[in-house]
Amino acid sequence: MRNISTLLASLPFALIAQTTWQVEAGGSLTDPNNLPYYDPMDLVIEVGDAVNWTNVGGTHNIYGELDMFPDNPEGFGNGDPAQAPWTFSYTFTIPGVYGYHCTQEFNGQLHSTTQHGEITVVDPSAVHENTALGNLLMFPVPVDGQLSISLEGASISTVEVMSIDGRLLLQRSVGSRPSTTLDLSSLASGRFVIRLTNDQGLAVVRPFVKN
Repeated sequence: MRNISTLLASLPFALIAQTTWQVEAGGSLTDPNNLPYYDPMDLVIEVGDAVNWTNVGGTHNIYGELDMFPDNPEGFGNGDPAQAPWTFSYTFTIPGVYGYHCTQEFNGQLHSTTQHGEITVVDPSAVHENTALGNLLMFPVPVDGQLSISLEGASISTVEVMSIDGRLLLQRSVGSRPSTTLDLSSLASGRFVIRLTNDQGLAVVRPFVKN
């Protein structure tokens, strides 16, 4: 496991300060045991958080511009691929899901085959709101055991619970229903993220706290 550090703030969830997340870039198409990579590939962060990429070896870049990722809430990137060492930081201020990859090529092969990532940016302030999928209600939050979820005006196909660093902890197929209940009593206390997906693949992502 590559050494990845995450700087977590110590304030309460509702008052949390900016967090800077560290992502490592490296690898080479000339080494089949160390192909181009981002580590971690997926992150779940909050509005106002920053991501800092560090290139530890090889020629890479960060490219999440709208010409390649039109569904990104906004484009971001650090220009053309460049040799290590370099760092690049970007602060995410708009909620949503952001894709990105490396645009480097070698002998007609693309780094992006293995070197790609996704950043989900969530707004921690809302648990009862209108979303693109419908009127979302989650209760109780913070949760002790049972978390009830409803999505008025839409159906839920899949529910996923993730750690704040993007690790999938629970996945459940709901079967296109507007509401469901999750038993989260086995989760440790802390901050988590829930992602609801409908039959068309559209998703809404929100954070919550487990007591």
